[in-house]
Amino acid sequence: MPLVHLRPPLAGDAEALFPLIYRTTVTDTIAWDGPESLEAYRAWFDDRAAQVASGQSHFRVIVVVDSGRPIGSAGLRPEGGGARGDFGLWIGVPYQGRGYGAEVVRLLLEEGFTVLEMAEIHATVTVGNIASRRVMERNGMVLDAMLPGALIKRGTPVDLWRFSITRDEWAAQAGR
Repeated sequence: MPLVHLRPPLAGDAEALFPLIYRTTVTDTIAWDGPESLEAYRAWFDDRAAQVASGQSHFRVIVVVDSGRPIGSAGLRPEGGGARGDFGLWIGVPYQGRGYGAEVVRLLLEEGFTVLEMAEIHATVTVGNIASRRVMERNGMVLDAMLPGALIKRGTPVDLWRFSITRDEWAAQAGR
C-alpha cells in the first residue's frame, strides 16, 4: 500500500505547508532559503498552481495517503526540450525518516520516465545529507559528480552531490 501520493496544489495547501518549512531546518538542505512570510509563500504557491494548471510546471504536493495531510512538495523540471530533467523535494521535519522520501523519488522517476518520456533524470543533494543520499541510491540513482560550491546558501558556497539515472537503467531495475 502506498504511503504517499503526489497531487497538484490545492487551495489551502500553502497554509498547511507553511509551518513545515518556515524557518525550519528543512531549508538548510534545499536550494531555496524558504519563504519570508505566509503572504509571500501564498503568492509563490499561487504562481506554481497557475503554472500547473497551464501545463507549464510539474509541481506537486506530497500527501500522506492515510491522513490526506500535505507534508511537503516536489517538482520535476524538464530541461533541454524535455529529454532530460531534474527534480527536487522537501518533507517537513515531523514526517522525515518514515520512508516518504524514497516513495516520492520513486513516483517522480516513474512520472518523469513514463509520462514525460525523459531519457535521464538527475537530482542534487547537499554534501553530507546522508539520508537524502540513501533515498537516491535506494531508487537506483548513481552518484556521478561532486559539484564544489555549486550552491550559494545564505552567502556561503555549498558542495552538492549529483545523482542520475537513465530511463534504460530505471526500466531494468524496475523489471519493465
